[in-house]
Amino acid sequence: MCFESAEMYRKAREAEEARRRKLADDLKRRDRSSAPARPRTWLSRVIQPALAVLLLSLAAEGQAAISGPALVGSVTIMQTPNTTDATFVFAGQCKGKAAMFTMTLSPYDVSGVTAANLEGLSLPGQGPAGCLSQAGGENVQVVTVVTPKFTNTNGVLVTSEVVILYVVP
Repeated sequence: MCFESAEMYRKAREAEEARRRKLADDLKRRDRSSAPARPRTWLSRVIQPALAVLLLSLAAEGQAAISGPALVGSVTIMQTPNTTDATFVFAGQCKGKAAMFTMTLSPYDVSGVTAANLEGLSLPGQGPAGCLSQAGGENVQVVTVVTPKFTNTNGVLVTSEVVILYVVP
């Protein structure tokens, strides 16, 4: 009788151990499959969207002679009173740093400019210092203008979102 009860306890203990091992394995499997996603780093939050904009603008424009880094910001073009000239002002960023330049467009009539025909505007010698090179002065070109952010009234054109790229020599 003693032998039978020891055998029963042994079988019950083995069954309980097997059940615990199976439960532990199931929990491990569940933990691995429901592992939390890796947190997004600054690289994925900043660089990937910028690269996407750059690639989309290149594909949309079909330009093979332009390259980065991108200048992203706002543009204001004001018609100079009593002349055929206009003043172009860019204020934005390049590589996360402030970038600005101003130039005279001659001849240039602001009144008929649309977002579509602002794209492709060449700006010779306007690459800001510290963006592509320390000296600056490279040729740049407007490649993308966000249409909903574009207004042109009374000789003043304003667009708060524009992408400008460097012209490859």
